[in-house]
Amino acid sequence: MRATFAGLNTMVRGIMANQLGLDTTGHNITNAGTEGYTRQMVTLATTRGEERAGLTGNIMVGTGVDALAVKRARNVYADIQYRNENPSQKYYETMAVNYDKLETIFDDSKNLGIEASINKFYQTWVDLSTNASNSSARTQVIEQGKNLSDLIQTATAELQEQIRSEYEDLKSELLQVDDILEEIVQFNKQIVAQEVTGATANDLRDRRDLLVDQLSNYMNVSFTENEFGAYQINSGGVTLVNGVTRSHLLISDGVSSSLYGIDYGVTDYNIKIKESNIVFTPQNGILKARLDSIAEDKSYIDKMADMASFMLTAFNEQHKQGWDMNGDYKFVDEDGNDVTASTTESDLTAVEFMKADGTYLTATEADSVKLTEGVYMLGTEEVIKITGGAVYRNSSDEIIKKVPDTINFFGKESITYEYRYDAEYDRNYLYKYDPDEVDSKNLLSGVQIIAALEVNSKLSEIHGDRYIAAATSKQYVETSTGQGFWEDMEWGKRTGDGTNAVYLSELFNISQKTIIEDNKANALVSKNMVIRDLEGNKILDSNGDEQYSTAMTTLSLNSYYQKSMSTLGIDAYSTDVNYEAMQTIMTQVENWRDSMGGVDWNEELTNMIKYQKGFTACSRCLNAMDECLDRLVNSTGVVGR
Repeated sequence: MRATFAGLNTMVRGIMANQLGLDTTGHNITNAGTEGYTRQMVTLATTRGEERAGLTGNIMVGTGVDALAVKRARNVYADIQYRNENPSQKYYETMAVNYDKLETIFDDSKNLGIEASINKFYQTWVDLSTNASNSSARTQVIEQGKNLSDLIQTATAELQEQIRSEYEDLKSELLQVDDILEEIVQFNKQIVAQEVTGATANDLRDRRDLLVDQLSNYMNVSFTENEFGAYQINSGGVTLVNGVTRSHLLISDGVSSSLYGIDYGVTDYNIKIKESNIVFTPQNGILKARLDSIAEDKSYIDKMADMASFMLTAFNEQHKQGWDMNGDYKFVDEDGNDVTASTTESDLTAVEFMKADGTYLTATEADSVKLTEGVYMLGTEEVIKITGGAVYRNSSDEIIKKVPDTINFFGKESITYEYRYDAEYDRNYLYKYDPDEVDSKNLLSGVQIIAALEVNSKLSEIHGDRYIAAATSKQYVETSTGQGFWEDMEWGKRTGDGTNAVYLSELFNISQKTIIEDNKANALVSKNMVIRDLEGNKILDSNGDEQYSTAMTTLSLNSYYQKSMSTLGIDAYSTDVNYEAMQTIMTQVENWRDSMGGVDWNEELTNMIKYQKGFTACSRCLNAMDECLDRLVNSTGVVGR
């Protein structure tokens, strides 16, 4: 009897298998546009055969088909490839946006940016060198100086705002990451609960994999699946999800950027793991791009600070070397330190002789000088008779110089700025000495230096242009031996009203290193720009010699800014190229994944016809078998009734 009805069971199995195939096909078609959906397939297998007796022995008769599972057509290797490449694409995409903003800040396409302002400021000094007594030319110098300082400070303010914006985006993205991690944990729980009976939670797995894809936008991720079907997700050596437990990423409390050594005028944040309270450092993706963008923005604040340091030190010192139109002066010792204000020329004795190396003779040595055949000799050494200048000896035979009492062009007139360098952390600082502020903060960094770059307020007073030191206080004297020295010039013995303006203009296009090597008048300033550590001690090179420096030793002001902008352009272009390359790679990876797991309408319609035909055929066969059994049961064996 079992064999009699076995065919019916076979057809029923066929109907059920084809019905499942149709249901799965319909599920695929309706989810063709669902993000993250993976095409599903019915896995069919023949059922166990039935042994029956035959004329020549037992035979095995098939009993139909059974659906073993409904599986996703997903390639785990394509998933790994996607999650390895996706963070890099998002990293370059985010960095490219930041570089676009930087290029907007420093845009000089309309000749209204910092580079144009540097050139205009330079040109006003060139014009002043030939029109030193012209009030209009002097006013132009002041106005262009203000314009340059304003543009540098405006660019710095925009960089600060960009950093704050990056931090706000970082906070928002961390909230999204936290939500994704929580959803993954919830799906882990649901998948484990559904699959405990042996079924496969395909749709839940699709949604969980989509979340992992989204997580890879923000950071590099790796994942493993345990025996219960739950994911463990790691990033940068940190376990973010472990089955039904997870870590919580959050933004740290804000701290002033000055606590890290340089004051950028912003509040800094880190990414922290709540459970362990340690800093989480993303290795790739949007989160790393945010942190790298902030560091990049800070580096351009550093460049603005370097330029400001140059103007407050080397530029100011060169300006103070010249005579202004008022001719005010002061006395300093050989080290450049101010001598008491009560000193007058009547208290001093003029120095008449100096050696070829530029050192002055003491009074005792000067008394021993003899004129031999028109050459002044100190024993066997030739010395030079000083014909002008303002060098004296005091009653203690110490050398005293009469130098211009000229104000700073940038900053306050009473402040002295000195370059400092932290070799341990490779950071630049500026030391400020203000005799009027006993408790003032002396060590400036970052935006503090930039904030100090204001044109001296005295230059904005009525007739303030008279304070501009366009005239030189030095003249070069060449000796008969071919050596020479720079002689201090008095107010009434200047070589020309615009000579110091020439020296100042040279600072824009000639590096400090070149100025020193060429022994220009600027070198007298440059040699005072000795690198000092944070405590004020001179930093010596490997030979034990003093190192002369500003923030831009080997580059002029103009070259330094141009190099910075060239670097910005190259970095921005390189980032765009990398982003486009990653887009190409991601397109290939996505096509690979879609070829495996994407819904193909032609394929699904073919399957629909196949399962429909199978369903119909099984139904008709079942109907035929039913008719045969009906005839057998109801229409045979009726004799004798």
